Amino acid sequence: MGPKKEEFVLDVEKRAEFGTRASRRLRRAGRVPAVVYGHGKQGTALTLTAVEAVELESHAGMVKLAVSGRKRAITAVIKAMDRDPITGRVLHIDFQEVRMDEVIHSTVRVEPFGEPAGHQHGGQLEQLLHEIEIRCLPADLPESIRVDVSGLELDESLHVGELPLPEGIAPVADSDVVVFQVRLPRIAAVAEAEEAVAEGEEEAAEGEEEATEESSDSET
Repeated sequence: MGPKKEEFVLDVEKRAEFGTRASRRLRRAGRVPAVVYGHGKQGTALTLTAVEAVELESHAGMVKLAVSGRKRAITAVIKAMDRDPITGRVLHIDFQEVRMDEVIHSTVRVEPFGEPAGHQHGGQLEQLLHEIEIRCLPADLPESIRVDVSGLELDESLHVGELPLPEGIAPVADSDVVVFQVRLPRIAAVAEAEEAVAEGEEEAAEGEEEATEESSDSET
């Protein structure tokens, strides 16, 4: 299990201008538009620096939004982060305000460690799920979920229901969803399958030959 997410404080400002043109001007000025959604309240439009947005990309936990002109900071989690599909630059961020006594849904990274036992037989570790949605109290939100995969043999899998989640954290995904598996590389698997087919054909040919010889002997 990974460490709990550290609190991340952001100095943000309320946004006065809206629309596509206003957002473009903000980005040219080195700022990123954002919105924080509250409990049953209309979202509050904000801006933060592009530098803070980049730092925020590696932090998926709770954040403190220190809004200029407001006495108390807003505790929130990242709800969505929109990026430019070509450059990867952060274009917009949605935050969701949270209460410490309220269960939330959040997405965390799944990180493997250890060398699978199946490596000794030519297997390779495949990670089918890199992030998982969980529900927990904000204070229990982990930075990531680290999974020991050293026990995985060739052709074995590890599912969501087998992840090492501590008490208080539950997965949202179905427990049967595969997260990791150890398989032969595709080329090796194809070669093995072809070899098995060839062996089967050879055994079949030998069987036919033996049957022919037995038939000839009986006629003699």
